[in-house]
Amino acid sequence: MPEYYYDIEVGFEDDALIERMRMGEKGGFNPRICKIITIQYQRLDSSGRAVSDLTILKEWESSEEDIIRKFSRMLNPQDPWAFIPVGHNIHFDLGTFKERAAKYGMEYDNWFIYHNLPTIDVKPICIALNDFKFSGCGLDKFTGKGQSGLMVPVWYHDKEYDKVVDYVKKEAAEFVKFYQNLKQKMPLMRRHFDLSKK
Repeated sequence: MPEYYYDIEVGFEDDALIERMRMGEKGGFNPRICKIITIQYQRLDSSGRAVSDLTILKEWESSEEDIIRKFSRMLNPQDPWAFIPVGHNIHFDLGTFKERAAKYGMEYDNWFIYHNLPTIDVKPICIALNDFKFSGCGLDKFTGKGQSGLMVPVWYHDKEYDKVVDYVKKEAAEFVKFYQNLKQKMPLMRRHFDLSKK
């Protein structure tokens, strides 16, 4: 089962929205008004350790269509087990990819994205570790990645691409560390809660 850390970053072309985000307001992350600016993935082994370099497909080096077409070779509905996406809030990333791919004539049906494609999403674990509260369950609260990605669209708009890439690399490294810890420690919880032996 080839697991891959998977994430995307998005940008906006609406100057008014960018100015509100610059002031700290959360953006409206709707796939109809945003575009994918990076797609990043990295192969993981069964312990969660990275076993390949992080691949970052960058929209500003070609186009959104180009990076979506490149990544679509990885996401194959005919062989859903060939690429198992692992991430935090993974269906945001996959759903955004699906919607943006459709703009360029690449159709992924909902059944594949939301049911047939095996995924590993750590967000429910973060919610559980956060007293089962949604507020405060972002990946930045559980790792050393620092800030959330709210400034990424602003950096992209300002053409500060190095900041975007630095953020992507740090987020990936911190996610992989966190995921390795979960893979080591979560099975111990199962033994603790194994009610079949009581």
